[in-house]
Amino acid sequence: MVKRDTILFGVLDAFPHDQINAENTPTLWSLAQEGGWAPGGGRAILAASTYPNHATFVTGDDPSRHLIYTNRSWAGGEPRPAEEVGPATSTLFDECRAAGRKSLAFFGDQNLVGVCGAEKADEHWPPRGVLPDDAAKGALGYGADRAVIEGLDGMDLADAELVFFQLDEVDTARHLHGPHGDEVLEQCRATDAALGEVLERFRSRWERTLLIVVSDHDHEAVDRGAVDLAAEVRAKGLNLRVDHEGTAALVAGETSRSELLALTGVEDAALLAPGFHLVWGPPGQQYGFDWGLAAQHGSPRTMSQLAVAAGGHPAAAKIAREIGAAPPHATSWANRVRAFLDLGDGSEPRASGSGARS
Repeated sequence: MVKRDTILFGVLDAFPHDQINAENTPTLWSLAQEGGWAPGGGRAILAASTYPNHATFVTGDDPSRHLIYTNRSWAGGEPRPAEEVGPATSTLFDECRAAGRKSLAFFGDQNLVGVCGAEKADEHWPPRGVLPDDAAKGALGYGADRAVIEGLDGMDLADAELVFFQLDEVDTARHLHGPHGDEVLEQCRATDAALGEVLERFRSRWERTLLIVVSDHDHEAVDRGAVDLAAEVRAKGLNLRVDHEGTAALVAGETSRSELLALTGVEDAALLAPGFHLVWGPPGQQYGFDWGLAAQHGSPRTMSQLAVAAGGHPAAAKIAREIGAAPPHATSWANRVRAFLDLGDGSEPRASGSGARS
């Protein structure tokens, strides 16, 4: 029987990159000592939030290509929920299927099944992005870490070559309680333990395993209220569309930097692609509505990402050295997966993704 190499790619949603230590996160600490980590954190793409960065993790593309700029996709020129559309470019799951590589995917945030095009994996959980009625849920309605582990235990792990997973509960804790504090630290401990449980399912093949653990974004406190930028754009009669994204907002349409900086609560702006700008305000301000949350993400201030590489496979040592020497960018991970699984190096043109739902 051929023994297959396995790459585990785990996303600990919103896990603070600077909270790895022997006392509170023994799983991550031991992995960092076995392999390596980026002490200063990796760098997210903008908007620095969950769905754009997950789409980047599975494609290697930034939003100008995969078209998921916020919680919505702009494929077709109109905003639609990202989970209904999926990335506009090829995903690791597409490429594994084409190459005959077995892939698995399981998520706490059920919407990520669609966001990542994970229905093309050989198995995914929750099925078609719908949490089972009896699944344990976190305070914001996403799958609890325990439910994710139970979803994994229902899968056939034999011969899996790509295993992609996401644990969501740290993100929920930070939204509800703030970027830091006792409640967040308690959840970091619990999610670190849940990560350890996931890894135990693969210990028997550890010498053939490459593990990558990242987060997707950081958090910042919001205490200055919310600016409804869409309402202001309408009131001024500007031919622009606004998509609020926590502490940032996407502005779609032809405009100028000076026009954007003249809007209420806009401190700076970045051009993401022709016709798409991301704007953000001062620390503590969010856009859209005051959801009653203690922390949000989206702006450049929340771009830090956890980055750890470990495992018994020789590739782990090389990647550990790389991320220890220079902060890894979110766009870099997919090509590392491609190289490990011999899917190509990402330099050749890739077909448009087919993860979208009809």
